Amino acid sequence: MNPYKILNIDDGAEKRDVVQAAALALRQRRYSAREVAMAQKELLHPVSSAAHQFLQVVELKPFMERVTLKYPKTPRLSDLKRLSIFDEAL
Repeated sequence: MNPYKILNIDDGAEKRDVVQAAALALRQRRYSAREVAMAQKELLHPVSSAAHQFLQVVELKPFMERVTLKYPKTPRLSDLKRLSIFDEAL
């Protein structure tokens, strides 16, 4: 959960801005009332607010749309090679 995205505010927002953004987010109904309340609570609490300011949230969806993942070929038993190092007797 990115509370800044839910409330549509910058990370430097003050307490008054957070409360106003929460009221606006509730009116817009893009997120549930629970999500908005949790985002507001996170940003109004001094410790969690500092933690959220420290974290960098990266949206991966735009990058994932441009990348195609290719999985390597599954190895078969016949592809394995026997190591002769284990043939020596100690």
